[in-house]
This record gives sequence, structure tokens and C-alpha cells, in this order.
Amino acid sequence: MFESAAPPPRFKPRFSVNMPGFKFRGGGFARFAFKVLLVLSPLFFLRGCLITYVAPGQIALRQVAFGPSKGLQKKLVGPGYRRQVRGYETVRTFPRDIQIIEFTNNPAERSADHRTVSPINVPTVDGYPVSVDVTVMYRIADPFKVVSRFGFGRAYEDNVVIRLTDPAVKQHLGELRAEEFYGDKRLLKAAHLRADLAARFKDNGLQLSDVLIRQYDYPDTFQSLTEQKKIQDQSVLTNRELTKQAEVDTRLKRTVAEGQNLINLRTAEFQAQITGINAQRALYERSRHAEADLLVRKAESTGNEMINRSMEGAGSDKLLRLRKGLALLNGIKGPIYISDDPTDLNNLGRNQ
Repeated sequence: MFESAAPPPRFKPRFSVNMPGFKFRGGGFARFAFKVLLVLSPLFFLRGCLITYVAPGQIALRQVAFGPSKGLQKKLVGPGYRRQVRGYETVRTFPRDIQIIEFTNNPAERSADHRTVSPINVPTVDGYPVSVDVTVMYRIADPFKVVSRFGFGRAYEDNVVIRLTDPAVKQHLGELRAEEFYGDKRLLKAAHLRADLAARFKDNGLQLSDVLIRQYDYPDTFQSLTEQKKIQDQSVLTNRELTKQAEVDTRLKRTVAEGQNLINLRTAEFQAQITGINAQRALYERSRHAEADLLVRKAESTGNEMINRSMEGAGSDKLLRLRKGLALLNGIKGPIYISDDPTDLNNLGRNQ
């Protein structure tokens, strides 16, 4: 097909050189395809040497090998076809979507699209190691800072995500007791953990999307140890309550004794007052009785004196006889038959 139409040279070299001939045999379509390939091959070669492609889910940095702008450039390179001169510069790509690291031993959660490491053993305040499954979701916010500190590749996963997450989870969740992992306190500690990790990730060029505390695995001896600890706690509480009860009983007895002493003191004071009042009453009664007796004796003396004086006057002999008659009548026992008038003093005088 391709045969030379030029005339033979006029001078032949002294040393003959045999060049291999090339002949292409095929149909018209094959010849056309071959011509297209010859035309496009340089274009593909230039494209491979001058242009690179940044995927939509990636972001890139330009690294210049030599020249005045040598080194890593801070300006970010977005998705699409971008300039890259082979040997002079290199476009380094990084994922800009959400990345995930799983802290778990569950084989069902292992996947090729994210990294999986061992779960975090959290020592709680009551001495129980709790195995916690944690999911950390993050993205690269500042590729230049990440590359400057940790280089190219995925070294930032070990140096930032794993290295900072493990102690932070132990610090915040380790302040809980084992049974508090299923309460509201865990939510509060998880919020503190999220805020702490977000600040630490930001200092290293990463942006934390979320931290998920998903599963808690207790040790096999947790139940028996918990029962023993609960018994010990109940014994301590019981002893504490018994001590408080003894203190209360002591205070109650002291209060009762003080009250009884106060009652006895007040009773003695009242008895003394009553005794004084009774003595005053008795003195008053005796004085009044003495005055009354004196008045009675004085009245009797006056009455006797008046009687004696009346006896000395007219009619005294009749009164004397009347009194004798009354005394005589009072001394008689049994019925008395009277035929005369007992009030007739003349008959009484004659009978005597």
C-alpha cells in the first residue's frame, strides 16, 4: 500500500543500510481507523501530559516541583479537567465528602468504603470496662493544613481521628457509671464529647460531622460484680442509716431527758409555790379562826354576864324554876302523862 514513488538515488552509499519496510494490509475501514488513531494518539499523549481530571467528590492541591512557585500551593483546585504539566507540577486529590471510621468488632459492619478499628474500652467510675462502638463522621475542611501536618495519603486518620477520638471517648464517657449508659446522662456526655472533638478536629484541618455512640458491651462478669457491688452499697447505706438512726435516738433521748428535767424543775417550783400558798392559807384560816373564837368567847362572856344580870332582877326565880323543869323533863325516859297545864307556874311552884 505504502510504496515509495521516488526515483532511485544517483549515488549509492559505500555501505548499504537495509531499512525495514512497512506495509499495511486491510480494508478501507481499517485504513481509516488507523489514520484516526495516528491523528488522535498525539492528542491523547498531550492530554496525559498537560491535563488531569478531578472527580466531583474530590478536591485537589497543586504541587509544583521547581521554579519560583515551587512547593505546595494553598489555592484549592476544584472538580473538572485541570492543568497538570507532567514533571513540573502534580495535582493531589483528596475526598471532600463525608468519611467514616468505625470503632467496632462486629464483622457485619465492616465495609470497603470506610475504615474499621477495634472498639473503645471505657473504664467507668465504678470500675467496669465497657466496650463502646463508636462511629465518627468527618470531612476534610482544609487540605493544605492536613497535608502540611500529616503529609499526603491517609495518615490523618491515625494521627487525628483515631488518636483523638479514643482518649476523648474515655474521658467523657468514663465519668459515667455502667448503668448510666442507658440514661439521660449519656446523652449529655455525648454532646460534650461532640463539642470537644469538633474543636480538636478543626485545629487539624478536619470538620466533624457527627459522633454516634451506638452499642455498649459489658463484661461477662458484670452481673455478678454488679450484684456484689449493690449488696455492698446497700450494706453501706444500711450502716449509714443505722448510724443516723442511732444519732437520732441519742438526740431524742437527750431531748427527752432535758424535757423531763425541765418538767421536774417546773414541778418542784410549782410545788413550792403551792406549799407557800397552802401555808399562807392555813395561816390565814388559823388567824381568822382565832379571831372568830375570840369573838365567840367574848360574846358568850357578854351573854353570860347579861344572863347573870337578868337573874338578879325581877322574875329571876321563875325563870330558874322553868329551866329546872325543862332539865327535869329532858331527863325523863318514857311517856309522860300531864294532867295539869305545864305552863302554869303557880301549880309548878306548889308541887315543889
